[in-house]
Amino acid sequence: MLKLVDIHSYYGQIHAIKGISFEVKEGTVCSLIGANGAGKSTTLMSISRIQNISSGEIFFQGKPIHKLPPDQVVNHGIIQAPEGRRIFPYLTVQENLMLGAYREKNKKRIAENMEKGFAFFPRLKERKKQMGGTLSGGEQQMLAIARALMGSPKLLLLDEPSLGLAPIIVEKIMEIIHKINKDEGITILLVEQNAQAALELADYGYVLETGRIVLEDEAKKLLENEKVKEAYLG
Repeated sequence: MLKLVDIHSYYGQIHAIKGISFEVKEGTVCSLIGANGAGKSTTLMSISRIQNISSGEIFFQGKPIHKLPPDQVVNHGIIQAPEGRRIFPYLTVQENLMLGAYREKNKKRIAENMEKGFAFFPRLKERKKQMGGTLSGGEQQMLAIARALMGSPKLLLLDEPSLGLAPIIVEKIMEIIHKINKDEGITILLVEQNAQAALELADYGYVLETGRIVLEDEAKKLLENEKVKEAYLG
């Protein structure tokens, strides 16, 4: 479904992504794990076309997207829930969700997507008139994911959904991500520092170190890999 070929990306003089290539198969959950500064978020931003790439190609459903502006990437069905949630704190939960549906003209589909989001995250329905900035960290993460679902994604990019959350909330978020994949058939590319949670959820995984893919395998095999255990699983 998604294919990256020899992608290079820079922040000023810093060579952040150094020729990475990988694929995400349709209907799967694929995890990209690595330490802080490895280039995980830069990779997602490059796919979304928010971050420019200096060379390489990105294909989605067989079509090149690496020269498209970000809004056209979204129109193809690639939608990201960014690191740090980035909800609108002075808008209500419902208003935040409606912004996620800005490109959708079908009112019936908007209503259906909102109800799906509330079904996955019942707490958001209870708080739909509440300002986003007054939600807890876990609730804000739920809102960020539900807002992304409002755009009817074919590929959902999730950047550090467990960041700063208590373990019990992380477990709940991961359960819901699993349900989104299985119940809705949405393909997911998950970037996570919490390697244990990410690999337990994923079908396939890639390990990123200083801008390079250094290891890939089925997620369950990566969980048993001694190098991965030593570096990321404690």
